[in-house]
Parts: sequence; C-alpha cells; structure tokens
Amino acid sequence: MNEPLSPRNAEVARLRALTRSRRARHEAGRFVVEGIKLVAEAVASDAVVLEVYFDAEWDPPSEFRALLESDDIDLTPVTRRGIERIASTNSPQPVVAAVKLPVTTWDDLHAAASVLVAVDLNDPGNVGTLARSAVAAGFDSVVCLGETADAFSPKAIRASAGALFRVPVIVERDMAVGLREIGRRGMLRLGTRMVDAQPCDQADLTGPLALVLGSEAHGLGEMDSDLIDGWLVIPMPGDTESLNVAMAGAIITYEIARQRRAQPG
Repeated sequence: MNEPLSPRNAEVARLRALTRSRRARHEAGRFVVEGIKLVAEAVASDAVVLEVYFDAEWDPPSEFRALLESDDIDLTPVTRRGIERIASTNSPQPVVAAVKLPVTTWDDLHAAASVLVAVDLNDPGNVGTLARSAVAAGFDSVVCLGETADAFSPKAIRASAGALFRVPVIVERDMAVGLREIGRRGMLRLGTRMVDAQPCDQADLTGPLALVLGSEAHGLGEMDSDLIDGWLVIPMPGDTESLNVAMAGAIITYEIARQRRAQPG
C-alpha cells in the first residue's frame, strides 16, 4: 500500500477546499462525496467517480473494493488526521470520493415530464431533501434558480441520500431566465402560496409540469404572471400556519405521483 497522504498534503488541501467552497467546486469541476454508502451510490450511478480516499486505519470491505475495481477507480490511503481535515462533519466517515461535477444544459429538459424547481433556497439540506422526494416520486430533473444553495455541497448530497446522482441538475442564477426556459419547453409552471391558490389535490397535475418552490423565509413572493402559470396550496384543516418547504415539496410531489399512477396505462 502507498504511503498515506498526510494532513499537509496538497491533495488533502484541495479536497478540503471542495467540501467547504462552492467556488472551489465549480472551478475544479468536481465535488466530494463522504461515506461508504454514498460513495457506493455514486459509483453505481452515472456519476463519474475520479478517485476514492480512505482512512489508512480502516479496512474497506471486500465488496466495496470489488465495486471500485470493477470501475477501475483508484483507492488512496489517507491518515486519519487527513480524513478529518477533508471531512465536512465533526464525526468523519472513513472514506470520501472526488466526483466529476456534471455539466447539464437546458436541452436536458426536452423530454422531461416533471421538474422540481428551487428558487432562492438557502439551506442545502432542504435542497437535498427536496431532490430526494422528487426522485422518489418519479420526477425527471431538478433545477436550482437564483441564490439557491449548491446542490453539490456535502450537506445537500447527504440530505439527498444519493438522489442527486440520478437526475440532471440544472443551475441558473437568473431566476426569470430559468422560469422562461422551462415555460418554453411546454411545462406548466406551478408555484405554491397560501392565498388565491388551488388545493393541490383538486388541481390536474398529470401533464408536463414544473413544481416551483420558493425560499424558506419568503416563498416566491410577488411573481410576474409570465413566470408562473398557476398556484397550488396544501389543504391544512389543522391549526398550523405553514409547512417547512421540504415537507411541503414532499407532499405535493407525492400528490403528483398519485395522480399519475391513477391515469389509465
């Protein structure tokens, strides 16, 4: 086995930057995945896993080694202090992977029947949780608009449980440009708000659509009529003011899935 990489190694420093900086991830064209389960998910998906690094004091399971060997992925030892330096959590997993950042364009939405759109979501955990719900409900793509947190940050990847490896993720910093692109592709753009909106269980959600969810604090606010085609609300007979955006997104994505399952054929 090669000599383990130390905390002062340049490669360890580069990996540390990738776990902490959106700019570093996008300049390098790669991101970091932490933990044996998520690394295995990345290898089994269409993601391009460039290299895997492991705690030299940990013995990777034989099945894990075989999975990497089947894809000709190098397994590089790192000292425990090196892994701790790379990791984004206080209790680091013994293995991390460098993964190529996917390049996705608007052309990937041509055949999409359902898209989850996040607008100005600040919490990467909410971005990942929404992606997880959307993929589980059969959505085709995830779109991150405006100031939405990076979908390829460690927290978002963990919250998605690997879902972000399975669908195209499009990032567009200009929210209006993004929503117009979606509209041009024939998808009904449906936002959420508490007033002047149709209950989601009464709306027809069986056609091509984009579910548009706004920021945790302010929702979608005042939106131009050429950017949103309709509004949904979740019926709440109980005494509560609102739902967390990730919870609301999960409810509506599954209502969309329920209606589509009920369609003939």
